[in-house]
Amino acid sequence: MIEPAKCATPAPVSTPGTSKAMKVCVIDHFDSMHLLPGHPKCGVPHGHTYKLEVVAEGPLVNGMVLDFSDLKGAMRDILKTFDHTNLNLLLPMPSCENICLEILTRLKQRLPQKLTVRVWEGDGKWAECSD
Repeated sequence: MIEPAKCATPAPVSTPGTSKAMKVCVIDHFDSMHLLPGHPKCGVPHGHTYKLEVVAEGPLVNGMVLDFSDLKGAMRDILKTFDHTNLNLLLPMPSCENICLEILTRLKQRLPQKLTVRVWEGDGKWAECSD
């Protein structure tokens, strides 16, 4: 009996002429409520529509830093936990900064690239962190 041909997975190939790192970004939104304990204005329950930007940085491998669908999929899986929920159940102090750090921590468990996360709490207010 003849064995069927097996296709070898090609080894990753760096794209020539791209010694500098490149960046790719995906953007999504989520809606949540929270309160900031002890804060004079934000210490009462209220909600926001947050905008999330996730940037992955690295060399081009097979023409990409990271497949957009992989980056977006990781982001959306994590956002399922944050969307339409009380953020105080996830974080003791769900400030924009702490939300940003928590999302970065969760993404780093899934993606090896250098990441930058920016969380917008409405228009004109954001927090950003990188690994």
